[in-house]
Amino acid sequence: MTNAAPNTRLDAIRRFIDDKISPGVNSHGGEVIIHSLEENVLTLSLSGACGSCGVLAYTSESVANYILEEFPDLDDVVVGE
Repeated sequence: MTNAAPNTRLDAIRRFIDDKISPGVNSHGGEVIIHSLEENVLTLSLSGACGSCGVLAYTSESVANYILEEFPDLDDVVVGE
């Protein structure tokens, strides 16, 4: 996936999040919001019920790791609030 154009790559990441991550997060009242893909770093946040969740740090780390497993060419996934 390294040679993919930025918009195509972001679309692929968005589809992956929509298909594989968002259903679980949504089922707990949360939402995944993609902010940017710049210089090989994806920035996103978890909102909704995620803000008051006691396991937010664990969920954030899990989401980042899952995305990095699927897109190993990314340098990092930053999950903010």
